[in-house]
Amino acid sequence: MRKSVLSLAVLGTLAAFNLSGCQTTDNANAEVEAATTQPPNIIYMIGDGMGFEFISAYRYANSTLGADTLTPTVFDDLLVGAATTYPDDDTWVTDSAASATALATGVKSYNGAIGVDTEQHPQQTLMELARQHGWLTGAISTSQVTHATPASFFTHHPSRREYHAIADSLATPIAPGKWSFDVLLGGGYADFSRADKDWLPELREQGMTIITEFEQMDGLTRLPAMGLFAPVGLPHAIDDQPRLASMTTTALRLLEQQQREQQKPFALMIEGSQIDWCGHANDIACAIHEIEDFAQAIAVVREFMQRHPNTLLVITADHSTGGLTLGQGGEYAWHSDKVMRIQNSLQHLTTAMLEMPRSEWRDYLGPRLNLAFTEAEWDAVLSVEFAADSSTRTQQRQLGAVLVQLISEHTRTGWTTTGHTAVDVPILAEGPGADELRGYRDNTEIAKVLLELVK
Repeated sequence: MRKSVLSLAVLGTLAAFNLSGCQTTDNANAEVEAATTQPPNIIYMIGDGMGFEFISAYRYANSTLGADTLTPTVFDDLLVGAATTYPDDDTWVTDSAASATALATGVKSYNGAIGVDTEQHPQQTLMELARQHGWLTGAISTSQVTHATPASFFTHHPSRREYHAIADSLATPIAPGKWSFDVLLGGGYADFSRADKDWLPELREQGMTIITEFEQMDGLTRLPAMGLFAPVGLPHAIDDQPRLASMTTTALRLLEQQQREQQKPFALMIEGSQIDWCGHANDIACAIHEIEDFAQAIAVVREFMQRHPNTLLVITADHSTGGLTLGQGGEYAWHSDKVMRIQNSLQHLTTAMLEMPRSEWRDYLGPRLNLAFTEAEWDAVLSVEFAADSSTRTQQRQLGAVLVQLISEHTRTGWTTTGHTAVDVPILAEGPGADELRGYRDNTEIAKVLLELVK
């Protein structure tokens, strides 16, 4: 079962990096660093869409029903509080742009805003302030690096939809040979290499290392560096492999190396972007694998903190997505074992289905969903009707909606929306300054605490 792999993955990741750390790090350096008066490194991790309910689902999915105890997760000993997420808008429900702007600047704004207030005035971000004080900076995302969350930490735009303009902002040097970031890893190749402007040759000429294949990360030896590994977002972890821990390892290696030379702290934002995307799709198996990807990255960061104790780790979410409930239809049950037998995301499944005859759908879906559909349920799938002029994306959504309903009934997973919700989200923290984040907070307060550490 895939569940057994997930339940051991984070511990295996942590053990592997502990071993490498023992081989390469002088313990005396860590002791000197712990005693320094220099501000701490800041590692800011955002699980996009990751409300408390997603962490609960991940914990139960990695535990055995009926066992005496739950399987531990990397989240368990880090919780310090909870945060509100509402925007400065005519609603309590935020989008990722407004929330990321709040988390980056300490200022509320409207849904869609990228680093600007409600009057569209640019607000100084954590990364900009860190840069002003000579810090190293960077971001990692499993979405495109021009997406709302990373964009809000480095750029200022009235709309999150201005992907090409955001790419232009990121690619424009702030000084000869210097950009607003030292390392930027994720998707988004299509925003930087496009018909009207191809930034990549120009960036290379100006001194930035650019890679476009995931396997090239081990060869990165210097900053500044940008890795663009997909035209838009990276593949879902359930369909491919976890990516966030590897990108985090690479970014920390490069920042650590540069830090030895510059003797300055760094600020790094790490986004588990596709927890949100799976939540929008009401795809529970997909979401749990994305949280696993995020958890593996947390394990890498905590190993780094053992060697560099003058590091503050802050983890939160910009909002929750989907209105997830563990229990559905009035039945007191949630079948995590059935969830973990699902082999692919709904996006992957529906894409493949539309490329084959309907007569092949059942044989294709059966071993990938591993759910005991009744004949009536199979009929519901096979009889989906599409309008003659409907787009492929519309057809995917129609198929996905049918599959969500059936998966929900078999696993007792509930969803209330394909959008965001206004529920509070977790604050998790460890390291110097973590106590300042305890209790019930507004999301802007998280940014204000971090901004104060940089000043």
